[in-house]
Amino acid sequence: MSARRIAALVRRILRQVLRDRRTVGLLILVPIFVLTLGAILFRAKASPIPLGVVNLDQGMSTPLAAQPIAIGERIGRELAADTAFDVRELDSADADESLRSGEVQGVLVLPADLSAQFARTRQVALDLRLEGSNPGRSAAIAARVTQAAIRALAGMAAPGAASAGGTLPVTVNATYLYAGPEFDTLDFVAPVFLALLVIFFVFLLTCVSFLRERAQATLERLLATPVRRAEIVLGYMGGLGIFALLQVTLILTFTIVVLKIHYLGSLALLFVVAGVLAVVSVSLGILASAFARNEFQAVQFIPLLIIPQILLGGTIWAVEDMPVYLQPLAYLMPLTYANRALRDVMLKGYGLGEIWPNLLILAGFAVVLTLLGVRTMRREVA
Repeated sequence: MSARRIAALVRRILRQVLRDRRTVGLLILVPIFVLTLGAILFRAKASPIPLGVVNLDQGMSTPLAAQPIAIGERIGRELAADTAFDVRELDSADADESLRSGEVQGVLVLPADLSAQFARTRQVALDLRLEGSNPGRSAAIAARVTQAAIRALAGMAAPGAASAGGTLPVTVNATYLYAGPEFDTLDFVAPVFLALLVIFFVFLLTCVSFLRERAQATLERLLATPVRRAEIVLGYMGGLGIFALLQVTLILTFTIVVLKIHYLGSLALLFVVAGVLAVVSVSLGILASAFARNEFQAVQFIPLLIIPQILLGGTIWAVEDMPVYLQPLAYLMPLTYANRALRDVMLKGYGLGEIWPNLLILAGFAVVLTLLGVRTMRREVA
């Protein structure tokens, strides 16, 4: 083994990489960009959870108390003091609509006889209505509402009431608009992981395959024929798209059959959403391949084009919880609309009538990226 020959190979590789300014730029700038974006999101303060409160409690006067007992008002004050909540007072007629529109993530209904009930039994039963599509958030709302009610009742319950029989003086009866108590965290993250796998692997397959066609001069030979550039791009999209749809079928089948993920909507509609996302990924891969000189550069486009979509597309953080100046960027990401459509179908049971705007935007991305791919090919050949 010769150290001189090894050193010569090292110098050759270093010179080769340093001559490629695009590779050097990708190696230096892209990690800095991704780390900066991640730091902003991880350090951003979480937005308070919007919680509606319908206080119907009429209170109750007792001979031993100078002021009427108003348990509902006490609970409302404790909830308002909790920085995790953005408490909004609602009328009973508006409660369900506010929950359905997404204005609030939960509605706590305090019945008219709440104080009288507590005076009789030293127990209160709360009606908590949850949006339900995020199981983790639903559990957090229920837990914090329970804690707020216990703090409101502190010193008022009979001694030993919280420990007798292991019961608390508060019972929360939760109902769900979407999903339900059987849905867990895996059910919530499954739609976004499905979208992530589709866009990542289809993009990688397309970008490397199309770049290989360029490197082998197959595209140049095709361009010497009467075949138009748009026909070439659409032809490659069709061929690679078939493999993408096969992958979508495999991922969906494994997710539903093997992992036994709960879902409410149509399985066929899930396939349609994933299929449209696959088409977007193919067109994005073809476009990215035009700016890569080799497969090494093609792989380096992943942190530039895919990781920002993971960070900003609602995969980890909800778009509404991001800093305001990052939210416009989130709406420029195809993954944002795919995540919304898949979650709406799987967790809310939405049909085509509710998710068609997201599908239309995804189709628009596919058209725009395809047109850009055609124009880029013209500049590359020229």
